[in-house]
Amino acid sequence: MYDVLADLKNLYKEREIELGELYVESMTTALNHQLSYQVPAMYGITRTLFDSPRMIAWNLVQNGIDEAKGAARIQIIAEKYADPELAKKMHRHVGEELKHSRLFLNMVQLTGYQTVEVDLADGEEQVGMVMDFDDELRAFICRVHSIEIRSWTVLRYYLDALREMSRQDIAEKMIPVIEHIMVDEINHVVYTGEAIDGWLREDPSLKETLDGCFAHTNRETWQDIAGMAKYLADNYSFALDPE
Repeated sequence: MYDVLADLKNLYKEREIELGELYVESMTTALNHQLSYQVPAMYGITRTLFDSPRMIAWNLVQNGIDEAKGAARIQIIAEKYADPELAKKMHRHVGEELKHSRLFLNMVQLTGYQTVEVDLADGEEQVGMVMDFDDELRAFICRVHSIEIRSWTVLRYYLDALREMSRQDIAEKMIPVIEHIMVDEINHVVYTGEAIDGWLREDPSLKETLDGCFAHTNRETWQDIAGMAKYLADNYSFALDPE
C-alpha cells in the first residue's frame, strides 16, 4: 500500500516547492489512515478486477468517459474565471485529459473487447452532461486537486495490478500507456496544489472548502469500493470470467 501523505510531501520536495502552514495542515488531516484509496481493500478490488480482461475493458471505458467529462469541466471554468497564467495551465490540463480519454479507450482493444470513441468535448448535449460541479474557480480547483491526488494513487495501483496479473500479454502493452498518463496526473496534482496554497496564504477561510473537498473525495471513494464489491457479489460469475 502507499502512504499518500508521505508521497505527496516527497513530490513537493522533489519539485522544490515550499508549502504554507494551512495547506500542510489540511493535507495532513485529510490523508490519514482512514483514507479510502490507500487501504488494502482498494488495492484488493483493483487487483481482482485486473485479472479479468472483461473488467479491465469496463474500467478503461469508465476512465475514458471520466477524463473527457473532466476536460469539459476544466475548459468551462478556465474560460469563465481563470487569470491568464492559471488559464494556460488549465487549458494544458484540458488537452491532457482529452489525450488520456483517447488512450484509455484505445487500450480497450488490448483486452479483446471493442468500444466506440467517446467525445464529450464539444456540443451542447455533451456540455449539459458535465455541469454538475461548483461554478466557482477556487472551489472547483480544490475539488480537482483532491481528485487528482486520488487518480495518481489509483494509477499506481493499476500498474501494480498489471504487473501481477496472469495475462502479461495485455499488461506489457498497457503499462507504458498508464505510466505516460501518470506523469501528466502528477503535474496536475502539483499545479492545482500550488494554486490552492497561494490562495490559502491570501484567504485562510478557503481551508474549509479544501477540507470539504478532501472529505468528499474520500467518502465518494469509499462508496465506489462498496459499489464495486456489490457488483462483483451480484455478477462475479460473469464479471470475472477470464474469457
